[in-house]
Amino acid sequence: MSDINFDFSAIVQHAKDVVIVTKTHPLDEPGPEIVYVNEAFTKVTGYEADEVIGKTPRILQKEGTNRDELNKIREALEKKEPVRVTLRNFSKKGNEYWVDVSILPLPDKNGEITHFAAIQRDITDYKKLEQDLQVLCRTDPLTTAANRRAFNEIISQEFSRFKRSQKEYAIVMIDLDHFKNINDKHGHSIGDKVLIEVTERCKDNLRVHDIIARLGGEEFCILLPYTNLEQAHKVAERLRQKIEVLPIISDGSRVKVTISVGISLVSEGDNDGHDAIDRADQKLLEAKSSGRNRVCA
Repeated sequence: MSDINFDFSAIVQHAKDVVIVTKTHPLDEPGPEIVYVNEAFTKVTGYEADEVIGKTPRILQKEGTNRDELNKIREALEKKEPVRVTLRNFSKKGNEYWVDVSILPLPDKNGEITHFAAIQRDITDYKKLEQDLQVLCRTDPLTTAANRRAFNEIISQEFSRFKRSQKEYAIVMIDLDHFKNINDKHGHSIGDKVLIEVTERCKDNLRVHDIIARLGGEEFCILLPYTNLEQAHKVAERLRQKIEVLPIISDGSRVKVTISVGISLVSEGDNDGHDAIDRADQKLLEAKSSGRNRVCA
């Protein structure tokens, strides 16, 4: 490399990746002092260089920045070692963006570490795609309710919370009555619209922390946290009535829909969250065998 005699600063200044150089101190508040940023920094963050020189990269962090990743950075800086993390940062206007960050210690001519260089690659588009894929993996694509996979995870967490706190929750199983007849008479496109409308009517009559999932076909399951049996029955009966009294009209077709509902409470003797679901499913079968369009608990 001894025969290379051009100035590397121009390469850094015009690089597409963000480059930030800081002093090694202070590690405590307010944080290491910025001594240099390149043009990409301004494009990504909205801050001009003279607005941040003398300040700290922590101006890009807010409550939503991952604390575990920040702790990882702190540990590496204390040891003056390189580190690579993924951070959620915020621009001058408060817009969220994600960066893949590599922080390198910079020695002086005597080998003493005097500065750190952070090279940040904007991965916001990648993170958005990743988040969208996570949503798709956990969401029923037709109704936008949670899918079975997501609901199983939620129930597992809720059951663990119940074991710790003894605060009960209710499970509500719902099945659309004679849904095959709807598909056969009106077509599957109308059947799909019925499923969507039933989901929306349920959501409109649930609390913000209640969870509805489509388990498959015309079967739905609802988690009602902090709910006893009497309260759950009132919720289920309200849902049944809201769906029954308002026929669903789509493409000129007037479709009358009813639901059968089974309810169960979590129990201290349950082995896992699926025991309450199984009991609710048995109550659902009881509702269907008793004439449908009713709630059994």
